[in-house]
Amino acid sequence: MPPTLPLPPPPQPVERVVVGFSGGLDSTVLLHALKAAGHAVRALHVHHGLHPDAARWEAHCEALCTEWQVPFASVRVQVRRDGGEGPEAAARRARYAAFAEHLGEGEVLALAHHRDDQAETFLLRALRGSGVDGLAAMRRWRPLARGAVWRPLLELSRAELLTYAQAHGLRWIDDPSNADVTLDRNFLRQRVLPLLRERWPQADVPLARAAALTAEAADLLDEEDARALAAVRTADPQALSRDALRRLPA
Repeated sequence: MPPTLPLPPPPQPVERVVVGFSGGLDSTVLLHALKAAGHAVRALHVHHGLHPDAARWEAHCEALCTEWQVPFASVRVQVRRDGGEGPEAAARRARYAAFAEHLGEGEVLALAHHRDDQAETFLLRALRGSGVDGLAAMRRWRPLARGAVWRPLLELSRAELLTYAQAHGLRWIDDPSNADVTLDRNFLRQRVLPLLRERWPQADVPLARAAALTAEAADLLDEEDARALAAVRTADPQALSRDALRRLPA
C-alpha cells in the first residue's frame, strides 16, 4: 500500500485549502497528500513568464488538476525588480502578491516548503546578518491577506517527499533554473549543504531546529514588547511616559 504523509492539522479550522501549485515535486506531493487526507482543496498556479517552458508548465498543472478533479486557476504576473532586489526576491514578491489577491475568505494558502528549504532559508538569513525575526525563517502558520499561509511539510525532508511521489507514481516538472548556482539559494542547495552533509549527514535537521527555536524566541520578545508598551502608556493615547521608558532595560 502506498505511504501516506504525516500532515499536521492546520492550527485553526479552515473552509478550503488553496495549494500554491508550481507543478514541481514539492507542490505536487502537497496537493496529492492534502486531497488524499480529505481536505477541500483548489490549486493556484502563478505564471511568471520567466522561462520559455512556462506555458507548458501551466498546461501540465491544469491537466493534472483535471485528472485529480481539483479546481484549478492560473494567475499571470510581471516580475519587476525594485532597486537592488535580486531575481529570486522579485519573483517571490510578485508571487505572494498574486496569492494575497486571490485568497478568499475562509481559505488558507498551503505552500510546500520542507525541512531542506527551512535549512537553506536559515543559512541565507544568517549570511545577511538577520536578527531573530529573520533567523526564525519560514513560519508554519502566518496571516496573509484575508486568510493565512500554512506550511504543513516543514518537518519533512525532500527525500521523504520524493519517496512518497515515487510510491504514488506522481508526475512533476523539473525546473532547470534550480541548477543555476548564480542564484543564492541554489548555491546553498547545490554546493554548500552537500558539503556540510559530508561531515554532518543530517545537517538540515539542526539548522531547521535552530530556526524553530529562534521563532520561539522572537515570539517571546514580541510578547515582552507588548507588555513594555502597555507599561509606558499614559492617559493620552498619543504620549508615552518618559520616566517609565527610562526604567525599561536598554
